[in-house]
Amino acid sequence: MAVQIPRWTGRAVIVAMLGVVTVWVLLGWLHANALRAEFMVPLESSGPFDLTVVANEAGRVTVDRTDATVREGIWGLEGTEAYGRLGPIVRVTDETVERGITPQVGDLVPGTPARIDVDAYTGDPLTALGIGFEPLRSPSEIGPQPAWFIDGRRGTWVIFVHGRGTDRLTESLRITPSLVEQGFPVMAITIRNDDGATPSESGLRYWGIEEWHDVDAAIEAGLRKGAQDFVLIGSGFGSEIVSMFLHESQHVDLVKGVVFDSPVLDLEDVAVRYAEAHGTPGIVAWLGRRLTALRFGLDWSLLDQVARSAEFDVPILLLHGAQDPVTPVETFEAFADARPDIVRRHRFEQATHTDLWNVDSARYERTVADFMLEIAGPE
Repeated sequence: MAVQIPRWTGRAVIVAMLGVVTVWVLLGWLHANALRAEFMVPLESSGPFDLTVVANEAGRVTVDRTDATVREGIWGLEGTEAYGRLGPIVRVTDETVERGITPQVGDLVPGTPARIDVDAYTGDPLTALGIGFEPLRSPSEIGPQPAWFIDGRRGTWVIFVHGRGTDRLTESLRITPSLVEQGFPVMAITIRNDDGATPSESGLRYWGIEEWHDVDAAIEAGLRKGAQDFVLIGSGFGSEIVSMFLHESQHVDLVKGVVFDSPVLDLEDVAVRYAEAHGTPGIVAWLGRRLTALRFGLDWSLLDQVARSAEFDVPILLLHGAQDPVTPVETFEAFADARPDIVRRHRFEQATHTDLWNVDSARYERTVADFMLEIAGPE
């Protein structure tokens, strides 16, 4: 004899299922908000001032001991109103680290709150390096974007596209002296929504989907000033912008080569690992990414440079750290393995993200210089 299921039971099941779906969608909506905040809203700070200057005299500074302050290499020590460049470690105790320091701005007096800065320089090319420069404004389609221009002897210009942050022109200062010594004109550019740059209508970062136009504007500004061709350097977030320029611009034939420093090669993969690190369930993370695309227009597929590797046709110098927490080594390897004909890959074992120069400046500068000589030739 057939068992008749009460009609109200079937309705209850449907209501329960709809409730579950509604909860998943709501959680996905909230995760999309988190992705927008994490990846699309411009950063407003380089991090907290989490150190204290204990002593500073005779070219040596003592600060709190942390994982960051005991790393060998060259780093900036940034105070609220002062800045110095850290050198070799002199002495380490259980609580403090003493290092050499080269003052740049102000005086890091004892008691000053401070933080480690990966840029290692502050100011501009003249104040930081003693290299004269010309402030420029590249006229992009939404308005002018400020830039630094250092003239040189060659017709091949280098355009530097910074990593994440609201205004990171100072990131270019580490490699600038080496490029200038080789005779290359150098142009470090801002992009829309940087401090002092023209904002976009949304005020959001699109990881190159919109920002590639700012590189295009810099190319056009260079051509007006006599540039013949270009090498593009993209750092972190800037590598996605350079990649999108290579995919979209009509000026791509003017690019002789590209340097990727700690590149973000697949933003969706970064978003997946962000969700995993925060314990977000897989279905919620997936829904969040789809809703981010629908609500905010971030097309993840355009930013998967591993999947788009066949579209690249210029020499690429790929520099990355073995301990990069943003892009895993496997992604770098996949990109390089997909295009061994154009990609020269160099791995820095002690480096993390965009700090390759800091941990081994000599090797970094030599590697970039060799690549520049290879693609641009001698003067």
